[in-house]
Amino acid sequence: MILILIRNKKRIKHGGFHNMEGAAHESTAYSSPADADHGMVTLQPGLIVCHTVATSLDAVSSTKTFDGDCEFIHLNCQLAGKFAGRVGSHPLDLSQGDVSLGFSAGERFQIQHCDRFENLTVMVTPDVLCELAGEEVRPMLGPESNPGLFVRYAGLCRKSIRSAKSVASLLTTFPCQRLLLHAATLDFLHWHLAAFRDCEDCRRLSVRECRQLENARVLLLQDLSTPPTIAELAKAVGMNQCKLKKCFKDHFGSTIYALFQEQRMSSAQQLLQSYNVTETAMMLGYSNVSHFSAAFAKQFGNLPSKARQSVTVAVRGYHSALQLADSAAFKTLDGRAKPLP
Repeated sequence: MILILIRNKKRIKHGGFHNMEGAAHESTAYSSPADADHGMVTLQPGLIVCHTVATSLDAVSSTKTFDGDCEFIHLNCQLAGKFAGRVGSHPLDLSQGDVSLGFSAGERFQIQHCDRFENLTVMVTPDVLCELAGEEVRPMLGPESNPGLFVRYAGLCRKSIRSAKSVASLLTTFPCQRLLLHAATLDFLHWHLAAFRDCEDCRRLSVRECRQLENARVLLLQDLSTPPTIAELAKAVGMNQCKLKKCFKDHFGSTIYALFQEQRMSSAQQLLQSYNVTETAMMLGYSNVSHFSAAFAKQFGNLPSKARQSVTVAVRGYHSALQLADSAAFKTLDGRAKPLP
């Protein structure tokens, strides 16, 4: 669960729940741009958007405990870093790109995160959520009369992540643009809920099975030069191969091999900024450079040699700019070049 500490009327209050920057606030009041912390804005009664970074929680070196709330559903997208914790008896283990939905039912939670932690949360009451998204979302929220603690995961959802980044950017750079912020938040709600509608498996997977899938992803991406076999992954996480393949695709929206290749080629993009094509291919486990080039072209639409060329041109341009700057630092006096004081 993710919570944020927010400054409201010169007091620090806590609140919130799982992956949601919890907020203590007057739920019927709007946050004014002048008074609101730029990390949390109340857009309308029952709808709050929160952007949390590591300094908001200060739980890098030690675990901290906070109260939960009984009012809000929390829709979270982790934008950077890692987050670990526990709400009630439910463990939490989240990484960059993870999308989750939860309700703490007043349970206290413990958290600890890395120094690069960043999270975007929309906190919304069940009634407001149903007003905005329709009654068809009601079954996702548990029993209406007595909702209990729940945490659900939809894996990686690019559209939800992209939308979350837009909201975080608005909160950081244009916190007073209320119409833009409200529209961007509704866009985030749409894609976030769509990720759970498209993932029927998220309704029937247990917390243990979700953790098994998350562990499988971590193991899969641990060494991008040597992909593990499906049999090795299944044995390591304690799930049979058929179920692992099906649930992995439902949970993350991609097959095991496709996700591995996507991350492998993203790493190649970064490596090509410092190494040539052959070196990059070898570092990523390719014994045949042409196979690496074909995989890179399939992912990005151009050969790695062209990507490397663009890096070289950019470096040369940078050095040329430095030389021009050095030349400008001298002026000719009495026919001799002398440095400026």
